[in-house]
Amino acid sequence: MILLWIRRYAELRTLCWVAILAGLACGAMQPASVCAETKIVPLATLSGRYDSNIWHRPAELLDPGIRLDDFATSVGGGARVLHNTRDVDAFLDAGGSFNAFLHNTNRNFFEMNVRGSVGLDRWVDQYVRGASLRVVESLRYSPDPPAFMGGIRSAIREDDTFLRGTPVFRSNQIINTTRIDGKYPLSRDLALEGGYSFGLRHYGRVQGGDTLSTTLFNTITHTWYGGPRYQLTRNDSVAALYRQTFFTQTRSTGSRTIGTNLISLAGDYTREFQEWSLTLQAGVTFAEPVGRTFPSGSIQVRTRPERDTVVTLSLSREGRPIGFLQGGAMISHVAQAGISHRIYERLTINGTVGYAYNELFPSTDSTIKNFTASSRLSYKLTRTMSADVTYLFTNIDVDVQPFEYQVSRHQVGLALSIALDPLGVELWD
Repeated sequence: MILLWIRRYAELRTLCWVAILAGLACGAMQPASVCAETKIVPLATLSGRYDSNIWHRPAELLDPGIRLDDFATSVGGGARVLHNTRDVDAFLDAGGSFNAFLHNTNRNFFEMNVRGSVGLDRWVDQYVRGASLRVVESLRYSPDPPAFMGGIRSAIREDDTFLRGTPVFRSNQIINTTRIDGKYPLSRDLALEGGYSFGLRHYGRVQGGDTLSTTLFNTITHTWYGGPRYQLTRNDSVAALYRQTFFTQTRSTGSRTIGTNLISLAGDYTREFQEWSLTLQAGVTFAEPVGRTFPSGSIQVRTRPERDTVVTLSLSREGRPIGFLQGGAMISHVAQAGISHRIYERLTINGTVGYAYNELFPSTDSTIKNFTASSRLSYKLTRTMSADVTYLFTNIDVDVQPFEYQVSRHQVGLALSIALDPLGVELWD
């Protein structure tokens, strides 16, 4: 009964976000009626791309006669909403697109993406001096991994779900994350910080072969964390953090429920300046019912060496749910680096590289390795129009019985974006 309620709750959440997206589209047509503290920037996109493997897997794991590569045309639109008042600052990016293939016309699809953040720091500060509160929402529906979405300048970082235990087989996917973060000061230098996040990964039927329909797992996660943070100096702080993630999984075709619990204890050191930030975490993670304890931690660096350049670097080793080929937990090692450089006012280049080495429980001899590299060259043709050339390379190496294979995928695309910008908001990164 509880699982049924959770599933209905997740479906209702999805319908609500679709309604919000429709409302934004209607509101975007009437910018003149928007209140002074609210900015709405409608966006329209037209793009074409070549994909060397639309199925995300090798030919031997497909039904005979299926074509791997294809050309796709995408037509879409959306809106960015910025809202700022005395108590609240918020933004919402919402968009959708229709994608049509040249050869595999029976695989044409619609996709949508919603990302938003509500900052309530100024509101809670009226009641508790120095307190903070933020709510972040991310919802994505698509049969494709996020290929050309977002940049490292984005306020909300893309989820690394597709690096950690990548579901490389083509299927419709609903990926949703809701996160709440807060801080409560106890004294001038000591505060309690914590948060909660709800995650949902729901997969439809695998496309391109009926024999592989049981290789994906629907996953519902609940994560909460908290602990004291002490401010050493104006720019340095240390914290002791407790984190627990509980998740339940069922096969996409339906079966008994798998429950897993991940508990982490870690020390945190954070150093922040105007031009760069550094976060170090180190500790241990206990996974049950596997009964394994292993070292875990992360390093995150973000810096702006000059006004027009942003560089990010992250390394991590942590426990995560695995939803591809088998359910349960895994030890996930991920390294990511990205750079964004504005060559001059109209021209910007972005590049990212990511590598993941995932060891599956209970036998860590089973691994999934993923290497991804992407680049994007963006040129502002006019104040409201931008042209982008994009490239994405992905290599998947799977060593999980009964499958053992390696597959590479190339995507090259050209996109044209038009943002109706009557209120002076720049084009999306």
